[in-house]
Amino acid sequence: MITIKNKKDSIIKMKELKLNYFPLDYFSTEDINGIRAFFEKYTAKEYVLRTINKAKGQYFYVYSFQEAVEKLKNFDKELTISVSYNPYKENIVLVGDIKVHKGYDGETVDLTARTDQDATHRNIYENPQYNLHASLEDDKVWRIPGFSKIMRYIIDHELYDVIVEFAVYNCKLGINNENVVVTELRTGY
Repeated sequence: MITIKNKKDSIIKMKELKLNYFPLDYFSTEDINGIRAFFEKYTAKEYVLRTINKAKGQYFYVYSFQEAVEKLKNFDKELTISVSYNPYKENIVLVGDIKVHKGYDGETVDLTARTDQDATHRNIYENPQYNLHASLEDDKVWRIPGFSKIMRYIIDHELYDVIVEFAVYNCKLGINNENVVVTELRTGY
């Protein structure tokens, strides 16, 4: 069973499972050389800095290493840095959180998601296009755009009983160059 206590655990598990994600890592706020190396290795239009130890914590969008350094004072000891998916919003098919339960009486899914370009993991709960608990045998879930791709991904990587923050794109992106990009895994926070 997978146990995730914070964003740091999530990053470690995503790398261990060789999932597809936009480049990301966690850093000490004092690790200026590590942060610089990340920006040099992953050239992008936009990056996201986030709090490491709580959901819906502090975050900032930055465009350069120098901007990131200026924002470090807003974080407590550690932070995550990732390449932002904002430049790829026009390619979104489905953005959301999904949890697939595998039980004795079959498989069920909890899904909160949207298909619009303004969808983010922070706003999907405010105005979800899809917010459901259903059996995987229910035809309505398979009619959701991108659902079959995220389900195939969950099955292939055995991501059962874990909340998977994801985005499905109409093009291949991320470190593994796939249509499904995992943003975060959650169990205990």
